[in-house]
Amino acid sequence: MQLPPHTASELGRIRAQIASGRLEWQDSREPVARIPVENYFSEGVRAAEIERLFRPLPLIVGHAAELPRGHVLAHDEYGVPMLLTRDADGRFRAFLNVCRHRGMRLVDAGDAAVEKKSIVCPYHGWTYRLEGALRHRLHAEAFDACPAGDDESLVALPAEERHGLLWVVPTPGAAIDVAAHLRGLDGELPFFGIEGLRLFRMVRAEYPANWKLIVDAFLEAYHIRVLHKDTIYPFFADGLTAADRFGPHIQSLVARRAAEPWAHDGASMPGDMAGLCEIATPSQVVFPNTITIFHPDYLSLITLYPIGAERLSWTHRMLIPADRATPDWSPHWEKTFRLIEEGVFQKEDIACAIGIQRGMRSGANRHLVAGRAEQGVGWFHGDVASSLRDPAGLGRADERP
Repeated sequence: MQLPPHTASELGRIRAQIASGRLEWQDSREPVARIPVENYFSEGVRAAEIERLFRPLPLIVGHAAELPRGHVLAHDEYGVPMLLTRDADGRFRAFLNVCRHRGMRLVDAGDAAVEKKSIVCPYHGWTYRLEGALRHRLHAEAFDACPAGDDESLVALPAEERHGLLWVVPTPGAAIDVAAHLRGLDGELPFFGIEGLRLFRMVRAEYPANWKLIVDAFLEAYHIRVLHKDTIYPFFADGLTAADRFGPHIQSLVARRAAEPWAHDGASMPGDMAGLCEIATPSQVVFPNTITIFHPDYLSLITLYPIGAERLSWTHRMLIPADRATPDWSPHWEKTFRLIEEGVFQKEDIACAIGIQRGMRSGANRHLVAGRAEQGVGWFHGDVASSLRDPAGLGRADERP
């Protein structure tokens, strides 16, 4: 097995930086990014982001293993009442979680999918197949024939299953093509084996901070030495990274301490995920709102949504190898989840975002500054700004240096 091309190139660039003793950002000529503070608290910016990012683009709503055959799952994380289903043939679909009779919510939200043969409205008993078609109406003779052009089926949302993930465009009638959306990242993702993982734990929470502050934190390694000095910094080299852009998506490798002896010894490129993750931690920002972090033995899958201009919804799924999703491994995963979610994410990354948000309206800064060691932050905000100006033109260039 070989590393996919961009991942291999990034690891080669890490080796070159170690050999030369110079980090890539030290030779970069990219301009320093200056991000207006209003972008983090303006209700107008938030409304535009929802309209142009969170309604027309494919968004990740879960991992495929969360939705077994013959199950349904309500999903409310993106401000749209969605109902995810998988029929007996294994096909994944998504609908608005709204009865076509009087608009009643069909399935209540929950962390786990529910097995159902049909979807029954709790108000008047209208019944739908998992494929969305109306199956039964109580006292059907009380209703006229459906007018021409109307449809009594559930309102479908564009949905696709790809790379072990469930994707939905939360707008009826829109198109979906996840491969086209991912651009070159689509060819990298199979290597990471997301399809073979299983959900161990999921946490949902709300925090008083703008959603982009969380994305910012995962787009640069400049802060690891200071913010994470007692938690994860002992495992990482200082500021040694390599990143690529795929349209608006960003993939990066952050070198671990083991990268330096690997590079100096002239060892061969790793041929699997375990070997790669000993040397570097892969991470991706799947535009606009998903973060992947491939830890040495599990995946953190994080999705974000702007509940308000200064309030975000955070969902963290811990996905583990299927062969270790057994009771004897549970104590290990419980401890690991607490360390990463409570110790690193909540007490450090999220706490930092909340602290930044508190000062946004103070007048201390007109802009937040991202230097050349934080170039991913500038890339991301440039693509957000481009999408708000011209959503059809977002990421017209494919892989960009």
